[in-house]
Amino acid sequence: MFRIKNFSGYRIQCTTVDLIAAAQSFLSVPEEQIMKLSKFLFTAAAGLLLVGGQGLAQDAEHKSATFISGGPTGTWFPTATAISEMVNENYSGQPVSTIPGKGAIGNPLSVGSGKADFGLSYGPFLLAIYNGNNPILESEGLKNLRVIANVVPNTVQIVLAGDVDDDAFSKVKDGGEVRIGVGAKGSSNLFGIERIMEEYGTNFEGIETAGGRVMEGQQQGLLDAFLNRQIDIYTNTVGIKSSDLQQALAARDARLFDMPETIRDEMVNNWGYVKFDIPAGTYSGQDTPIKSLNLSTVVFTTEEMDEEIVYTMVKEMAENRDRLISAYGGFENWQPELMPMGHPIPTHPGALRYFKEAGWIE
Repeated sequence: MFRIKNFSGYRIQCTTVDLIAAAQSFLSVPEEQIMKLSKFLFTAAAGLLLVGGQGLAQDAEHKSATFISGGPTGTWFPTATAISEMVNENYSGQPVSTIPGKGAIGNPLSVGSGKADFGLSYGPFLLAIYNGNNPILESEGLKNLRVIANVVPNTVQIVLAGDVDDDAFSKVKDGGEVRIGVGAKGSSNLFGIERIMEEYGTNFEGIETAGGRVMEGQQQGLLDAFLNRQIDIYTNTVGIKSSDLQQALAARDARLFDMPETIRDEMVNNWGYVKFDIPAGTYSGQDTPIKSLNLSTVVFTTEEMDEEIVYTMVKEMAENRDRLISAYGGFENWQPELMPMGHPIPTHPGALRYFKEAGWIE
C-alpha cells in the first residue's frame, strides 16, 4: 500500500495492482510494458520516502513504555490513559500503555528503579524520593528521576472554627491545645499537615502531649467530626470549591486559615510545595484571597528517556486541553502554560525544549 501526497496536499492510497489497472485503462500498451511501468512506479514511490514531508507518510516507532498511574477507579488512571493515547497517535504500534500504580510514593520508586517508564506523583513525594535519606525514602535518593510537566494541583485547605486563634499552631510547642483532623495514614493530606506542624516546631505527638487531639481517618469522617464539634480544625488537600470545604465553612462559624509567609517559604524550599492564593470569593463569605499551598501533581520519567517522546508528550498535552478535561474534570482550572511551574527536581530536556519553543521559559 502506498500513501502518496499529491501537489494539492492530499494523500492518495493505492497498491501496485491499482497502478497497473489504472495504466491499462488509460494507456493502450501491452501488458509486459505495463509490468515495466509498475516496477518503475514502485521504485519511484519508494524513493519518495527520502523526501521529508513530500513523500510517503511514515509513522515513527518507539519501544514499548509503561505509564504508571493510580487505581482504576481514581482520577490518575484516566489522566494517564488520555496522555498515553495522545502520544500513541504519533507512533506506530501504540508503544505507551497505562498501568495501575501504587500512588504518590510507589510510582517514583517504580520509575526510578526501571519497573515503569512514566508516572504520576505529587511534587513533595517526588522530591523526597529524589533526595533520599528522609522519612519517605531512607536509602540514597533516585537521582535519575526527571519532571515532565506540572498538571492538576490540589490545594492545602485548613478550616478553623470561629474560636480558634490564627496563631494556634505556633502556640502548640508552648502548651497550646488544638483539635485537628489530618486525613488517613498514607494520604497526601496527612503528609502535608504533618510537615506544616514540623515547620511550626511541633508534631502530632506534641499536639497530643499538650492536651490536644489529632484525628486520622477518611475525609467524610473528619468532616462529620468537625460538624459535630469533636474537632475544631478541618483539613483537606483537594481542588478548590470542594463540597466538603463548602459544608465545613457553612455549618459552623468558621474561616479558612491564612498561612503565614514564613511557613509557606519553608514548605516550598524544604518539601516542594508551590505557593497558591485561594482567590477571593471562592467560598461564601470569603472576601479576600487566602495564602495557602498547592500540592502539584506531576508527570515524570527518568533522564534515560529519549527526548523526542517526552517532547511529543508535552506538545500533545499543551495542544489538547479539551481531551484532558474529558478524561478528568479537574483540568478545567488548568492551563498548559502552568506545565513548567513548580518543578521540585530537574526537568527532562524534552520538556524544556517545548517550554522554550512556547515562550514559557527562557
